[in-house]
Amino acid sequence: MRNRVWIALALASALGLAGCGGGNPSAPTLATVASVNAASTAPTSPPSGGFKAVVSFGDSLSDVGTYTLAAYSTYANPASPLYDASIPAWNPPAAYAGGGQFTVNGLATGNWVSDLATSLGLPITPNVIGYAGQYFNPSNPTTPSATPIYCPFTAQTNCYGFAQGGSMISTAAGIGNSTGALTYPLTQQVQNYLTQFGAFNSNQLITVLAGNNDIFTALSNVSTQVTAAVTQAATQAAQAGTPLTADQLATVKSQATSQAAAGAQATVAAAADQLAGQVQLMLKNNAKYVLVYTLPDSSLTPFGQSLSGGTTCDNTDIHTPCYLLSNLVQVFNQRLLNDLQGQPVKMMDGFGLLNKEIATPGQFGLTNVAAPVCDINGPVLSKLGNSSLFCNTSTLVSGLDPNTSLFADAVHPTPAGYKIIASTTLQSMKSFGWTQ
Repeated sequence: MRNRVWIALALASALGLAGCGGGNPSAPTLATVASVNAASTAPTSPPSGGFKAVVSFGDSLSDVGTYTLAAYSTYANPASPLYDASIPAWNPPAAYAGGGQFTVNGLATGNWVSDLATSLGLPITPNVIGYAGQYFNPSNPTTPSATPIYCPFTAQTNCYGFAQGGSMISTAAGIGNSTGALTYPLTQQVQNYLTQFGAFNSNQLITVLAGNNDIFTALSNVSTQVTAAVTQAATQAAQAGTPLTADQLATVKSQATSQAAAGAQATVAAAADQLAGQVQLMLKNNAKYVLVYTLPDSSLTPFGQSLSGGTTCDNTDIHTPCYLLSNLVQVFNQRLLNDLQGQPVKMMDGFGLLNKEIATPGQFGLTNVAAPVCDINGPVLSKLGNSSLFCNTSTLVSGLDPNTSLFADAVHPTPAGYKIIASTTLQSMKSFGWTQ
């Protein structure tokens, strides 16, 4: 019975992948990264005078420091129980060595967005810096503001880092929002840009990498719904005096899983539609050089590999929870590709890149693609949400080299991992004709 349920889920996802508009579900035409790029009418040469700015939208994978205040108040405040005088002082707008980006903070490089911008000879800073109702105040850095200050630095022409950790596509209360994270959804990020700057410029490189948190939330909801359904069925049967047998409980769980997973697939497909809609809004507002990334397969991360209760999980085995996680990522990616087929954008294959890193780590100079280098269960990070947001060179697992490891925490790359994304992006830009 269990096999049939998971096989049915896989078939249902395949039938639901054909874009927004229906058509013949028995033989859909599915877009690929290659087909979107081949059909794209995006420019085939660099902007006149070269790129003048990088504008980034998305979530923690692209966040260049929105929550720096959280790390700064943790490590730089002598009153904090985790005060660390050994961490170099924060000199805004430079990154803070103690934390603020979702990686190993304090190394020579950081997030892939800032790496990419640096390679193009361009600066990029967060559009807003805040956490738990306090915002960076440029006129008095030691006294945070109670209201957001956009473009919080003197050189306001480079405050184009709109991506925020925890953000979803359209849901305001993203991951971490209840504990202080801003989590402006992508829809608000784009609107904030348009409110502040009016329109995009033809000399801007725009990057869009979003949807990871919609996937994680959808997966969590499956678990919640299945647990609730099984509990309800068991309680009702017990109250009626006919307790369910183990086989009956298994049947209830399978049916609940099938229904919940189908709902999750529909939810992430709708999120992909919304993301495509925001990309089209950018295009309508003069965006010319737009890079959109497919999501990496989160089932390959330490988080995904832990879903079976250990440190490994086979995402090709229909019996495993990481199979569903991988399935949801693929549903999202396929819907996004279908929606953007024929649009003047270029795609980056984030899904394929992570698969290659895991399969052939030596090709990328990696020796560890399984264990996080940040000591997320250690005495410091375990108190701070087990997140690389607070990870630095003082909170690493002994014996693991961040320069040859892929993951900082359970889902975020090390600077070495981010550097691979940046260099791959630069290579693709050259193939598109966008750089020399």
